[in-house]
Amino acid sequence: MRNKKWLVLLLSLVMLVSTACGNKTVTEDPAPADMPTDIGQEPAAPQKVDGGIFIFAIGSDPNVMNPLYAGDRVTMTINNALFAPLYVIDEEGTHFFLAESITPSEDYLTYTLKLKSGLKWHDGEDLTADDVIFTLNSTTDEKQKANARGSFVIAGKPVEAKKIDDLTVEFILPEVSVPFMGSLGGIRPIPQHIFEGEEDLAKSTKNLEPIGSGPFKFKEMKSGEKVELVRFDEYFDGKPNLESVVFRVIADPNAANTALLNGELSARYITTADVDKFNADENFNVVLYKEGMLNNMVFRLTNKELQNKDVRKAIAYGINKDEIIAGVYKSSEYAEKAYSVFVPSTQFHTSDVEKYEYNVEKAKELLKNAGVENLKLRLAYINSSKENEGFGLIMQQQLKTIGIELELLPMERGAFYDKLLDASNTDFDLAFNGYVMGVEPNGYKPLFRTGDFNNFMGYANEELDAAWEDGVVETDEAKRGEIYQTIQKQLMEDMVVYPIAYPNSIVAVNKKYGGIEEAKPVPIFMFRDLSKLYIME
Repeated sequence: MRNKKWLVLLLSLVMLVSTACGNKTVTEDPAPADMPTDIGQEPAAPQKVDGGIFIFAIGSDPNVMNPLYAGDRVTMTINNALFAPLYVIDEEGTHFFLAESITPSEDYLTYTLKLKSGLKWHDGEDLTADDVIFTLNSTTDEKQKANARGSFVIAGKPVEAKKIDDLTVEFILPEVSVPFMGSLGGIRPIPQHIFEGEEDLAKSTKNLEPIGSGPFKFKEMKSGEKVELVRFDEYFDGKPNLESVVFRVIADPNAANTALLNGELSARYITTADVDKFNADENFNVVLYKEGMLNNMVFRLTNKELQNKDVRKAIAYGINKDEIIAGVYKSSEYAEKAYSVFVPSTQFHTSDVEKYEYNVEKAKELLKNAGVENLKLRLAYINSSKENEGFGLIMQQQLKTIGIELELLPMERGAFYDKLLDASNTDFDLAFNGYVMGVEPNGYKPLFRTGDFNNFMGYANEELDAAWEDGVVETDEAKRGEIYQTIQKQLMEDMVVYPIAYPNSIVAVNKKYGGIEEAKPVPIFMFRDLSKLYIME
């Protein structure tokens, strides 16, 4: 999914943290000479050591190792290690990375960003205000088609950036934009001295050996095998504990699980079916946290029958969410039924929308009134996702009840995204997708705005287009809330995206690794700051 925001999301961690006992002194008579002298002592507590490797499993090669274009989980996870953000805003406040401060003017039309001193790129060059300005200008350049362009073009005009000195940038807005400060923090600068003069940044060969500012720097990539990074000693927050991080390509989830159990991987996302197994294994900690994700099904409006809103609604009424939650997630502990296209952690989320509770008779009536019968549809999803496979098998049986034949089309990850992101592609009619858009509701706009290249449903609603723009400039919080609640209700009325579930992330981590809490488990990336992880021996 070419998802555009790298805002940080609200989290709720439930961690199993291993503890260890220290040495215990034994006050007994000396042991005989032929007896072990440490009898009565417990093993020493594991100690933090310098170096070591952390190995992730990824389902495919990354797409473009450039933060202007990363939209899928694999690429965004790798880029998170390679490119540091300016700052991150979450429920705990503002966490500064490359930036030292961000200060708005009284009228909120000017923002002054101060960088930390001594910042370096992985090749040793200084990271300065020029790089930040170059990154913003590249993002707003329509020809470059950067994912986040819509966040920095306000009322049809791009945000301007002015250099004050080597560490200070002034951003000038054409008009007030409430989401701007959060959007700015999500910028991960790219180096001007590397990319200046490149006509097409997305296709630049410089992306094959990226130069970033994050805790780890690029070493090598072997297509279909791995991406290997090594620690960056001049990382602004100190030399990382680990010597290297490896992203190993294992497309098959069963093979990935076996590799994790055999110690060939350090951590991976697991499914609810695996939780009990890893909880019972003394070699692992299981971490559960809110993903801030919506798992959903999109309708492709290139299909003539699906252009009829009543047909889309009939499909929604023909799906039983309770069966899906029980069948795929086991219980609501691991996923919550979704009713809005916004996730609960997004500001102004509401469940006061048409919920499309399971109703076979209503579904049949809608199809009959639409003059549609014996409808055959093709449903696409990533073939390595057990979750999506479960959705498909359950929905296939459910929709058969209302007279719809569903053909399941599992696809290789890369092929799936290529076809999904092309709104004109007609190889399938429905697709399972998942997105994490952040706490700012404006982040959802590119998915539903008419003509946006991120709108892969082909949806058009000019009234909602105007409402999205109203939400950007409205400073009254109550009025802004009304705007976004109206948007959610209208999107559910139009039913171009069927919300399935808000899942929790479940990660199994080998117990030899510490620093899990400091690294902070977060949506998409698994860990916000890999520099904090370490090995215990």
